[in-house]
Amino acid sequence: MSSDPAVAEEIGKAVPPAPARRKLPGSLRAWLFGTGAFALAAFVVAVVFGVLWWSSATGGDAGLARSRDAVAQAGTDAVLAYTEVDYQHLDDYFTRQKEVSTSDMAQQIDRARPNYAKALTDQKVKVTTSVQDLAVEELDDHEGKAGFLAAITTDTDAGGQHGTKALRLEVSMTRVGDVWKLSGIDNVPLVAAGQ
Repeated sequence: MSSDPAVAEEIGKAVPPAPARRKLPGSLRAWLFGTGAFALAAFVVAVVFGVLWWSSATGGDAGLARSRDAVAQAGTDAVLAYTEVDYQHLDDYFTRQKEVSTSDMAQQIDRARPNYAKALTDQKVKVTTSVQDLAVEELDDHEGKAGFLAAITTDTDAGGQHGTKALRLEVSMTRVGDVWKLSGIDNVPLVAAGQ
């Protein structure tokens, strides 16, 4: 024992024991191998999904998707051109229709214009349209043919009367050059549920 009081005091103090190190089950080598395997699996998954993403973004499906989007945009414009009318601006109405139509449809418009313009003017018809939904149901990019269904709502003022009507239209489109044009339009009857 030491007779020095300072040394005796230090010896008398309890030194906290060092915290015990937790041991993980298994060896360090097994943990390193497992971690490396998970990292390799994550890398392989990232590469596979990257290749799949790249091939879908640059493959034939991407071109088809662009064509479908072009049909949907041109189709929306065509539906609006055919369904929105203001009896005070009939020249603009018929011009817009002819711009979005194939030559056959443009000829039909020219033939029907005199009678149709008279009826619209006599009734003082104004129609605004909102396209609720449009679904391309067929698309043949090689032949340049497409078809879609459109759900629209029209607000009509005619002869002092106002009305709102929901319509479904079946529309055919034909590609002329690089532009999709309307080649046919027809009403699809709405059927009530349970009929």
